[in-house]
Amino acid sequence: MTTLKTIFYYSVMTGNRGDTAIRKAITEAIEENLNISFAFFNVKFEELTEERIVNQLNTESSCLIVAGSGLYTNYPKSSGWYFPCKTELFNKIKVPIFLVGLGCNNNLRKDMFNGILKDKAKISIQLINYLAKLSTVRDQRTYDILKSIGINNHELMLDPANFLKVPKVPKKKRVAINLAQHSPLLGRFDGGKEGQINREKHLAYFLKVCKFLKMNDYQVVFIAHDALEQSLIYDLKKKFNELEFINTDNIDEMLHEYASCEFSIGMKMHSNILSFASGTPFISLYYDTKSPEYLKLIDWSDFGKPIFDLDFKWLKVRMAMLMANNAYYTKQFRNRKQIEQKPFDELIQKICYTIKTTN
Repeated sequence: MTTLKTIFYYSVMTGNRGDTAIRKAITEAIEENLNISFAFFNVKFEELTEERIVNQLNTESSCLIVAGSGLYTNYPKSSGWYFPCKTELFNKIKVPIFLVGLGCNNNLRKDMFNGILKDKAKISIQLINYLAKLSTVRDQRTYDILKSIGINNHELMLDPANFLKVPKVPKKKRVAINLAQHSPLLGRFDGGKEGQINREKHLAYFLKVCKFLKMNDYQVVFIAHDALEQSLIYDLKKKFNELEFINTDNIDEMLHEYASCEFSIGMKMHSNILSFASGTPFISLYYDTKSPEYLKLIDWSDFGKPIFDLDFKWLKVRMAMLMANNAYYTKQFRNRKQIEQKPFDELIQKICYTIKTTN
């Protein structure tokens, strides 16, 4: 029996647990079909040099996977976008290339992308898509941007983390929440006065949420998607002592908590995604265009609103809907996941078949 070589897997590997969830979804799905190992590389810090391509990638690996996150974004890397490899070296890659679940980041305010790829990034993204055995993107906006620069071999598919396997657990009278502060505009240390003001606004808004849920006999749990959200937990708990929280890198523990909640309210898209994967309806209070794009794909736009357009009356109506009809919405989510599961399974089968037939 032929021993399969290692998979070279390039992705963002940071404190953002959404990136970890994407990696877990893809690798576990492949491992269900192939007995194979993975070598993980960080797109921010580990250059794919000519030496690494010739002496490692082409000789020791079965394929190259570039996966997840807003990688199609102008970024000061050798390619002009998030992939750390000189474009002129792409043709030296002799193993199959798979581009899985990529997107374009675009904040609602103060966007570094501005909807326009720079020429260097554009040429590089065109070439890697031309060479790729398959290419999937996670939202319509990214699909259209690739189409506009002449790429036609890509497919639109939900973010891989939507397909994490989550055991069914009994629902409890609990609601999960998530606030974000990783972007300067949301209150990160370099966000200045505006960022701090926004952070305080969001904390005050979620305090009202917590009090409303308590009034309706719900326990609230903050699920952190970045370790640095601990300060948000601390500040919110000072004002709402009953707050529970989970701040862990264990994705299974996070999924179990989402699954046990009746619904969730989250700022980060992967808070919404892990909630969906768990069969738990959610309300999205978003700051980036990728979130409304995601909501469109699962027909859930009525439950999303920009965090900058705070409207507690709107939110109370949505919370009341999820309280009164939780079983209905939970079933709706589970059915939707089953529908979307088939294209993802077919994608994984294509990857595995290509690996087996080229090694």
